[in-house]
Amino acid sequence: MNVEKLSMDKDQARDLYRRYQESRAGMTPNDRAIAAIYKRIAQGKLIIRALASIAAAGLGADGLPKLAIMRADIPKVACACYFNEIRFDAVHGNGRAFQGYAKDRYFKVSMPGASSNTRSRVASVPLIPVHLRPRKALGQYHVLWEADWNQYPVDPYLLRRFGQDAWVVVAAWDLTDVERAVMSTQLHG
Repeated sequence: MNVEKLSMDKDQARDLYRRYQESRAGMTPNDRAIAAIYKRIAQGKLIIRALASIAAAGLGADGLPKLAIMRADIPKVACACYFNEIRFDAVHGNGRAFQGYAKDRYFKVSMPGASSNTRSRVASVPLIPVHLRPRKALGQYHVLWEADWNQYPVDPYLLRRFGQDAWVVVAAWDLTDVERAVMSTQLHG
């Protein structure tokens, strides 16, 4: 999966993080966000811009986005296209999207070429294999995946958000044929 990465030399990131920490008293929210990114890069973590990655990936031939995102504890996601934007909404067990703009249950991404003529779709959020699944606070994680809206996905990322569009990649995996077969029965159900 192609994603928008925030990367630099770890030593340079460590040095810049220290400089920001030395000036903590005058830091703005943007300064704190920058320092947090430097800190994680210095720790060797992969940092991506998930929402920018969705926009950069663009639309498939079906008019739907090539990448999708949703909170890891939400079983289904609804994708709706509008004029030059797409929305991902969490879906209740009854198949209806959550109402309102609940934090991290709703994502709006600017998407040139998106059209309200494209039929909305609902899909299952990819399974996180048990050995990679966080044991606590699953709602603080998100899954980003290549969105083939007709088949169960293959290679998702487990993310943890720590900024507006700054996400640390916690895990990346390929679902096995067995995992995909079991989960495919729930694809559109």
